Amino acid sequence: MNKRTLNRTVERFRRGDANAFDVIYDATRVDVYYVILNILRDPALAEDVMQDTYMKMIEKLPEYEARGEFKAWLMTLAKNLALNTYNRRKREIAVDYDESAPLFDVIYPDGEKRYHVQALLEKLEPVEREIVIRHALFDEKHRVIAETLGMPLGTVLWKYREAIKKLRKEGGFLDEK
Repeated sequence: MNKRTLNRTVERFRRGDANAFDVIYDATRVDVYYVILNILRDPALAEDVMQDTYMKMIEKLPEYEARGEFKAWLMTLAKNLALNTYNRRKREIAVDYDESAPLFDVIYPDGEKRYHVQALLEKLEPVEREIVIRHALFDEKHRVIAETLGMPLGTVLWKYREAIKKLRKEGGFLDEK
C-alpha cells in the first residue's frame, strides 16, 4: 500500500470508520512485528508488544499530524515500546545458573556459529542490528529499509557500513552485500 492510500485510510479511521483499522493493520503488521522482534528476539513477547503498539496507535492517533508519514510514526511507536520492554526485562531478569549446567539443551552442529553470530549482533546498536538483519539476512533493499524505518537512505547506508565495520573488527564473518 502506498503512502497516500495509507494516509487516506488513517483519516477514515480517525473519522470513525472501524473497518479502516483492519486495512491499516494488514498494511503495517509485518513491518511492525519485525521491528519489535528484532529488538526483543522473543516471538511471543513480540506479539504482545505488537498488540500494545496498535493500542498505543489508537490512543495517540489524535496527536498524529497527517502531514507526516504514518508508517514511520507507527514504526517509531513500535520501536519505542519494544525498547522500553527490552530495558524493563533486562532489569527484571535475575541470572541464576549452575556453572556446571550446559548452556544449551540441544547441540546443533553449527551451534558455535549461531552463538558467534548472536554475540556479534549483540555488539551493534538496535537500529544497526535491524538494518543488518533486514539487508544481510532478509535481503531487503536499503531503500525499503529506509522507508520502513522512516530514515533517509544515506543514513541507512552509512549505518549499514558502520555496522559491517564493527562486525569485521570483532572477528565477524559477514561479507558486505
